[in-house]
Amino acid sequence: MENVIKEILEAKEMRSKERLKISEGGDISISLSINIPGAPKSDNQIKLFFAECLSDLKRFLLSHRIVIDVKREVVQSDAAGDFYLVPVHSEDIFAEEIKEITELFEMEHSLGRLLDVDITDGNGNPVSSGKAKNCYFCEQHPAVYCMRKQTHDYSEMRSIIEKDVINFLSERRKNRVCKDLSVFALKALLHEVSLSPKPGLVDRFSNGSHSDMDYTTFLNSSAVLSVYFREIAEFGFSFSFAHIKDALPKLRQIGLQMEEDMFSETRGVNTHKGAIFLLGFSLFVSANQIKNHNFSYLSFVNQIKELNGSLVENELGKKLYGSKKTHGEECFEKFGAKGKGIRGEIQSGLPCVFNYAIPVLSSHFDLMETETDAAIQEGLTQTLLILIAYNNDSNILYRKGEKVLDELKAVSQQAFNVFGTNTFDAKYKQLIEYCSENQISPGGSADLLAVAYFIYMVNEKYN
Repeated sequence: MENVIKEILEAKEMRSKERLKISEGGDISISLSINIPGAPKSDNQIKLFFAECLSDLKRFLLSHRIVIDVKREVVQSDAAGDFYLVPVHSEDIFAEEIKEITELFEMEHSLGRLLDVDITDGNGNPVSSGKAKNCYFCEQHPAVYCMRKQTHDYSEMRSIIEKDVINFLSERRKNRVCKDLSVFALKALLHEVSLSPKPGLVDRFSNGSHSDMDYTTFLNSSAVLSVYFREIAEFGFSFSFAHIKDALPKLRQIGLQMEEDMFSETRGVNTHKGAIFLLGFSLFVSANQIKNHNFSYLSFVNQIKELNGSLVENELGKKLYGSKKTHGEECFEKFGAKGKGIRGEIQSGLPCVFNYAIPVLSSHFDLMETETDAAIQEGLTQTLLILIAYNNDSNILYRKGEKVLDELKAVSQQAFNVFGTNTFDAKYKQLIEYCSENQISPGGSADLLAVAYFIYMVNEKYN
C-alpha cells in the first residue's frame, strides 16, 4: 500500500510541474480529474466516464467563450487517475472568472461533485473561490472534513461511485442510441420520398398516381412524425417486462397519436400510415435489442415475430371497427394468404425486407465510403424494384385485383433483372408508364423500402 501511495503522490507532483510549465509562459491552465477514494484510481468504467466528462467540459467552456489551446493539451492516466490539462488563451479573461465558470460546470453536471476542475493562474498559483464542496456521500459536511476524519468506509464509497458511474454511462448510452435510431428513421422516410423517379409514387418531380399529395405533403408529414421516433426508441430501450407483447398497447397508443398528427398535418391525406406501423415496431425492437446486446438481423426477426404473433388472425380475422369491414379485412377474406398485407409481412418477420431488400442494399452500400445522392438513388432504386417484384401489396390487390398485381410484379422483376445494363432505362420507363396507365401506386413497397433502409442503417452502426 505504501508503494501505491508513493506512486500517487509522485503522479500528483508531476501534474504540478506540468501546470508550472504552462504558467512560465504566463498562461492560465485548466485541469480535470476525478475524485476516486482509495486505489486504483481508474478502470475501464472510470475511463469512459472521464472521457464523457471531458467532452462535457470542453463543450461547456466553448459555450462560455473560453478558448483552450488544444495543440498543447495533455490527456493521461497515471497512478493518480485520469487527468486532463490545457492552457487557456487568456487575453480578455481572468483566472478568477474562469474559476467561477468551471464551478458552475461542476454544479450543473449530474455527477459534478466527483469532478475536480482546477484553475492555475499565469503565475502558477491555484485559484480558489473559497467555497467548500459538500461530501459526495453524506452531503452534510465539507468533503475535505469527511476525508480527513475518514468518516466513510472506502469500500462503501467505491461501491456507491461505481454504481453512479455505471448509471451515468447507461443513461448516456441510451441517449446516444435513441438519438441515432430517431435520426435513422427520419433519414429512411426522407430518402424514400426523395428517390426519383419512382413508379406510381410521389417523388421530387412527380405526384405519381396521386392527385391529393405531392413531395411537400410527404416532407411535412415526415416532420410531424419525427418527433415520436425518439419516444418509441426510449420506450424500447427502457422496456423490461417479461413478455414483449406487453408493449403492444403502449405502441398502439403512440402509433394512433402519430396517425392523428399525420392526418392533421396533411389535411386528411394518408401519407405514412404503413410506415408508422413498420417503423414503430422496428424502432422499438431495435432499441430493445441494442440495450441488451448488439443488434443482429436474426434477433430482430425473432423479436418481431414474437411481438406480432397471430397479428393477422387477431386483426384481420376480427371486426375491430364495427360492422363495416376495413380494406385489409376484405382483402384477407377475398385473397387469403396473398391478402395478408403489411400485417402478414411483419408477422412473418419481414421476409421481403430480409430476403430481398437487405441483400440489395448491402451490395450497394457496404463498401460505400461517402454517401452521395447519386449512390443512394441507385441503391434505393434497385431495392424498390425487388420489393415491388415480391411484395403482395394489399392496397393494389384491393383496388386493382390479383391480375394487375401480378403484372406489376412481373414488370418490376424485368426491370430489376436488367439493372445496370444499357436496357435498364427503357424497362424502368415501361414500369413507370404501367403504373401511370393503370393508376397504380405501390405504396406498400415504398413503406418496406423505408423500413429496410432503416434496419440496414441500424445494423451498420450497432452490429
